[in-house]
Amino acid sequence: MPKARIESFPTREALYDAAASTIVQALNTAVAVHGVAGFAATGGTTPAPVYDRLSTLTAPWDKVMVTLTDERWVPPTDPGSNEGLVRRHLLTGQAAKAGFSPLFFAGVGHEEAALKAQAGVAAAAPFGVVLLGVGPDGHVASLFPGNPELARGLDPETDRLVLAVPPGDPAPDIPRLSLTLKALLQTDLIVLLITGQAKRALLEGDVDPALPVAAILNQDRAKVRILWAE
Repeated sequence: MPKARIESFPTREALYDAAASTIVQALNTAVAVHGVAGFAATGGTTPAPVYDRLSTLTAPWDKVMVTLTDERWVPPTDPGSNEGLVRRHLLTGQAAKAGFSPLFFAGVGHEEAALKAQAGVAAAAPFGVVLLGVGPDGHVASLFPGNPELARGLDPETDRLVLAVPPGDPAPDIPRLSLTLKALLQTDLIVLLITGQAKRALLEGDVDPALPVAAILNQDRAKVRILWAE
């Protein structure tokens, strides 16, 4: 599979439009082929405008199951919750008909929640599309450089789809839940949504193989599109 090139857009608004269009096309294709489609959605501030756009687009949302690429160990009411973000920005309007499989569960421990989340993630996979951001340290989902769970998260032979990621030095700051590389690659398309020159520079040329994002870029299982604007 050829190396993904960076697709540049003149404005962030154009970037968000393109990302939403790409995602909905992938979901439509997956439903046409399989009858259902999974969508692994990322958190953070960058994708919120993409989700706002997606929620207005016509798609077979009643046949789409949304889950998360990763989640902070906080309830959906917390401002840092990715589930809360997705519920506010994506699962409204047209997309309110979509199903949702959470990673966070109240009343259970961190590891138990990761194990409990696996069934929902497995039901959503294979995904029609996976949307990922990239951190300045090269992390994707909550697979952070130097974290004690990184090796297991990137192990293609792991039996886990979801990991309980402990706080680390330097990251993450609080416990998280993350899809593993094995789970993220259960798709035909991965969209990397990035903004700013620093992240563009991170992904240009030969990416450091020690960075978690390199595992996404250097695999031949799923097509990768990198969408960027300043």
